[in-house]
Amino acid sequence: MITKENLIGAYFIDNDRKNIEVLTTSEDKKQIIPTILPFDENNPTFKELTSVITVDDLHENTYQKKKDEQKIFEQKVMEIAKKDGLIVDDTKIDSGSFQKLVTSIFNEPDNEDHLFALKLALFELTAIRDSKNDELKKKLRQSKNKIEALKIGFDIVG
Repeated sequence: MITKENLIGAYFIDNDRKNIEVLTTSEDKKQIIPTILPFDENNPTFKELTSVITVDDLHENTYQKKKDEQKIFEQKVMEIAKKDGLIVDDTKIDSGSFQKLVTSIFNEPDNEDHLFALKLALFELTAIRDSKNDELKKKLRQSKNKIEALKIGFDIVG
């Protein structure tokens, strides 16, 4: 029997919204009991459920559950990507980051994609972006490799 006291939640489990999962607790509150029931106004269990919550509540619960699941999924994907080194956690720098940086600068100094990204990052620095030294900023824009770009960036900041 579904009551306000034992109902944990209820939501649709399919895109057609024809089936509902209802979670209730046992009398001793030590177990969660899942029940699947059809969206059928003649079904006695469905009538019990709708005496406790409305069909609008079912739709809202379903929306919220999907939204929460999406958020959890995105968090897990980010955790895995960071763990596998697919993206960099910009809140911390570890020794491996410096190795990658040095390798990128000295082993591939002319990589155009990296050079472009480096120039963008340098111009995001307040000291470079707000610098009044237009000649050095022009040289930075025209730099041909990463080492040259960094030297000019140091000159602007230093």
